[in-house]
Amino acid sequence: MPQLTFQYTANIDRDVNFKNIFSTLHEILANTGGIKIDNCKSRAIKLDNYYIGRGESNNAFIHLDVRFLAGRSVELKKEIGRQILDFLKDIYAPSMAKYNLQITVEIGDIAGEFYFKSPGGSFT
Repeated sequence: MPQLTFQYTANIDRDVNFKNIFSTLHEILANTGGIKIDNCKSRAIKLDNYYIGRGESNNAFIHLDVRFLAGRSVELKKEIGRQILDFLKDIYAPSMAKYNLQITVEIGDIAGEFYFKSPGGSFT
């Protein structure tokens, strides 16, 4: 049930294998958060239209939004966020050296009473 939305600016020209990135992100969620990998859903969105700061062409960002059902502790969510941020900083180290790149991760809850799934089954 976790929903991962990976947004990145189009000026980051580094070739990235999103299959590998998403696989590692799903592993972090499973190993740290006890989340069933088969329920993880990830997507990447390349942003062609963006504006950062004063519009300098070397400004760039990556933002990963991670949402899962409410109920996990604050400490667990912080640990997941730290592990994900460390992983992304490693993957994007070459781009961080080339661009004014900001990487952000946001961990959020989905209210279970408002989340619907077909077919039903496990929401972990």
